[in-house]
Amino acid sequence: MKKKIFKIIALVVAIGLIGFIAFFYNALNGNPLSQLLAERGTQKYLAEQFPGTDYYAETVGYNFKFSNYYAFIRSESSIDTQFTVYLDFFGRVERDTFQSVTDLFVTEMRLDEDYRKLTDTVFDSPEFPYGENIGYGELMIASRDLMENPNIWDCPDYAMPQEDLIFDGVYDIRELGKQYGHLVVYVESEELTMERAAEVMLKIRAIFDRMGVPFRAMDFVLELPKPEDGPWPDEQIHVSHFPYEDIVEEGLVERVQEAHDALTAYYAELDAQNLK
Repeated sequence: MKKKIFKIIALVVAIGLIGFIAFFYNALNGNPLSQLLAERGTQKYLAEQFPGTDYYAETVGYNFKFSNYYAFIRSESSIDTQFTVYLDFFGRVERDTFQSVTDLFVTEMRLDEDYRKLTDTVFDSPEFPYGENIGYGELMIASRDLMENPNIWDCPDYAMPQEDLIFDGVYDIRELGKQYGHLVVYVESEELTMERAAEVMLKIRAIFDRMGVPFRAMDFVLELPKPEDGPWPDEQIHVSHFPYEDIVEEGLVERVQEAHDALTAYYAELDAQNLK
């Protein structure tokens, strides 16, 4: 009798363990049935919401972070039609990100990525002497609401209104860079002076000019090297949205000093407001 009870207990434990493993695996990887339902749910959604289009699911997969399925949607004929559909375990659509297409956010991201790739040709080049530091390029594109909001300090007046973008538009990425390109560059230096900052900024502009990659303005930070142990030193020289046309030798040290002082004062004002 006791042996029978032990066998029953062992069976229950084994079934419970198998169930726990299955539940854990399902939580991390999904399951084949739900995958199939998600694929069918995606096709149904596309047929109902976008009839007559050439939209298709490039990938359908499981997102363990949110415990749901996703389908990445693209179009055969439209480069800017890219969005995601999220589905539950039964293949029912929970939400989608199609608004990012109609709001021209996908168009913005496409152009921004193209410009970043262009600037990477400089930052990754052996000709660029600061390759171990932070450096990237981006296009300043923002909605008019952000551009007109006085509380949004990091939206410069030279930004391109997002609403002016053309869906699936073909652009000269260098011309966009000339008008809206923004570089972000951090350089380490044992010499932390305005003269050194001006020298490095001039050299960066010269290299970008020589390699034919235009930009409109630059965020530049000159900072001391990080010690082997401990945090980065607080001391740095920092200018924000420094205009391309102002990166010329005559008077540059004074302009860098003025821009650094203005930015430092702005940060101090923000800190004071946050402490109130």
